[in-house]
Amino acid sequence: MKWRNLAKQRHIAPIQTEQQLVAAYKSVFGRKGEDVEIVLADLAAHTGFYLVEPPGTDLSQYQAGYSAGQRAAFGRLFHFLSLSDEQMRALEEAARAEAEQI
Repeated sequence: MKWRNLAKQRHIAPIQTEQQLVAAYKSVFGRKGEDVEIVLADLAAHTGFYLVEPPGTDLSQYQAGYSAGQRAAFGRLFHFLSLSDEQMRALEEAARAEAEQI
């Protein structure tokens, strides 16, 4: 099986490539349903997307960078979704509840 990617298209047709990427993310994560909600809440919780260390927290430089990278990874996914304010609040609540159990 050969995995598809958009690497070659980015330089030739950047706007169309971005539109295709957005459509692909929405196709996978833009659906409505319990499975999508569960997966998004789990990813948000495990990446710490809604958790930011308060100033002065004693973290190693490595740990702080790792945490920021985790949040950025989910942020990339979140960037492609078109969620209403209500959906965003519900996702945050679900992710925070999930994070408490981890």
